[in-house]
Amino acid sequence: MDPGEEAQTIDIKKYRHESPAPSKEGLVRLCSVIEGNLAEMNQIALEVNKNQALLDKHTDKYRLFYFGCLIFDFYLHVEDCLLQMARTIDKWIPASLDWHARLLRLMKSPFPEKRPPILSPETASLLENYLILYLNFHHQGPKLSSEKIKKMASNIDHLYNLLERDLTTLTRLFSPEKR
Repeated sequence: MDPGEEAQTIDIKKYRHESPAPSKEGLVRLCSVIEGNLAEMNQIALEVNKNQALLDKHTDKYRLFYFGCLIFDFYLHVEDCLLQMARTIDKWIPASLDWHARLLRLMKSPFPEKRPPILSPETASLLENYLILYLNFHHQGPKLSSEKIKKMASNIDHLYNLLERDLTTLTRLFSPEKR
């Protein structure tokens, strides 16, 4: 992250279409999507932790590819949550070649009068590292560095806990049943 990047805010008004606030049903649906994705992320984190000893002992390309796939799936669930939030609350999603990075920047910035920042700085920083792995995995697959995959696998529990905290806070904010 560049030193001046944190101070920079995103002027989303020049990118989004004016539209009404999200409906109650839309927010309830969003909370349901987030809860479902958190449950899936938890299962993936448990699977990675259960097999962590195998990854430490054996680094054959098939095992690394398996762990890479788990991490890839984990990130897809994160991305699904963030995209759903951008669609439902912000009424805007990035549509450019660097849309993954722009989505993360959007989610760590507040959206005036609609929502606070969704991701804490620590969560966003870890996700930026996962984004790099995700994009590399998408294109390189089993050729990825074993050290990179091991590092991501060892951090997945911590990332899940941060995401659960950040996203659960958001669901409490928007879900009428949890207020």
